[in-house]
Amino acid sequence: MWTTRRLRLAGGLVLFVYVGLHLANHAAMAISLAAAEEYARVMFAIVRTWPVQAVLYAALGSHFALALAAIYARRDFGAISRGEAAQLVAGLLIVPLMAGHVVPARLGPALLDTTPFHTLIVLTGTRFDPLAGVLTLAGLTLAWLHGCIGVHFWLRLKPFYPRVRLVLFALAVALFVAALAGYLAGAREANALYDDPAWRASMDTRYRLADASGAALLERIRHAIYLFWAFAIAGTFAARRLRVWAEHRAGRFAVAYPDGRIVVQPRGASILDASRAGHVPHAAVCGGRGRCSTCRVRVERGMENLDAAAPAELAVLARVGAPPGVRLACQARPTGDVAIVPLLPANAGPQAAGRLWRDAAGSEKTIAVMFADLRGFTALSETKLPYDVVFLLNRYFAEMGAAIEAAGGRLDKFVGDGIVALFGVESGPAAGTRAAIAAAKAMIVRLEALNRALAHDLKAPLRIGIGIHTGPAIVGEMGYAQARQFTAIGDTVNTASRLEALTKEFGAEVLVSADAAAASALDLGLHMIHTIDIRGRRGTLDVHVVADARTLPDA
Repeated sequence: MWTTRRLRLAGGLVLFVYVGLHLANHAAMAISLAAAEEYARVMFAIVRTWPVQAVLYAALGSHFALALAAIYARRDFGAISRGEAAQLVAGLLIVPLMAGHVVPARLGPALLDTTPFHTLIVLTGTRFDPLAGVLTLAGLTLAWLHGCIGVHFWLRLKPFYPRVRLVLFALAVALFVAALAGYLAGAREANALYDDPAWRASMDTRYRLADASGAALLERIRHAIYLFWAFAIAGTFAARRLRVWAEHRAGRFAVAYPDGRIVVQPRGASILDASRAGHVPHAAVCGGRGRCSTCRVRVERGMENLDAAAPAELAVLARVGAPPGVRLACQARPTGDVAIVPLLPANAGPQAAGRLWRDAAGSEKTIAVMFADLRGFTALSETKLPYDVVFLLNRYFAEMGAAIEAAGGRLDKFVGDGIVALFGVESGPAAGTRAAIAAAKAMIVRLEALNRALAHDLKAPLRIGIGIHTGPAIVGEMGYAQARQFTAIGDTVNTASRLEALTKEFGAEVLVSADAAAASALDLGLHMIHTIDIRGRRGTLDVHVVADARTLPDA
């Protein structure tokens, strides 16, 4: 289904490729004008076929029309991000800046039976009409900037983008710099040719430079484009004001937030619009286009006052596994009062868009919980400078966190020098418990390597105790505002914490509850079983005492 968003993306990509081809053509002038002409001959043989022309003009028209529609629909320009503002301004200025180049280059051949070539283009911009040359370069720069920002906004929600972002940025800059260098090299070569009277006379005749009527026709077309552009922009802003006036007359609704704030907005606005108007911090990585899901909210009251979710919104909510009662704030438009709770912190980044928090609203699951704590680090920190303490802890957390994530665990929190991790939230208790045991083994191996690396900074090697227990727990996003996070609570969490504390009494590196061992289906028979009492828990618990975590079975 071709939604507005997909049409805008498709049109933008077509135009982005077209601008990129022109930049490459300019870069070819660094070799010679003849090389640029040959490149253009091949490129235009493809680009100016009727199917490609149809696609190109459709992309140009739809992209401009959808940009005006976005301006019309936007309610608060004060909340626009710097990237969105740069993209919007650059896009709007492309038309007037490039008209002086596009009209003679594209319409000249059709109306005057001429064939523009690079020598004429660079001569026009450097000798005949320097102002036009400056405007053309500025327009090409803004077109490339506009396209690059658009591609960035599109790709930043993709999991692979952080790994290739700098490479793509370098390629975009390199192509633009090469195009600019080629233009300057072509200008030098063209001006040298123009200094030859015989060459200049032949060019004047062939390209009808003295045809005053033809030039006047092209000038009138250019002025018509300027007028159309100005009226389109002005008309869009005028229509936007009329829409706002009509919405205020249609009625209002109120949005209640968890901190007690209430924002009143006219009907037709979205929940995200209300947040922006009321200066309520609200995540919206994609700028409110319904792509990233970071603006999602849980509707506490007034669900009947929301319009039905469109298929595009439903697809995004399904992608993140949103439970009933969750909507995208940028798409939900109340017709009456609602009370909502944002589900992500206001500073959530693009990475939050890909997380599958299927249990964000809260559910009970059987999971494996791991607690790990450094031994004697409090005494060690008293002999260290604050800088050294932070350095050691960060190195320790980095190694332990890498071991947990590599095994498939989810880091829950760091508490002082302790670590809490959850396993099996998505994969189930069996796989989760095996992953927890594998993580414990890997953590000890990494700790030994860290001790060797920091031997000159430590009086004694770092040691840790690890407790692992499997059982039911309540999982979900908990906390307040920016301190919200996905975590777990319940007896299973408390038991894992107690097992970690008991590793000191047993002189062991790991304590694994019998429940966890049974869930993992791993053979822990080599490790002695003890029956212990857990403070705050009824009954006793059997645990496997693992003196050396390296002896744990491979999971």
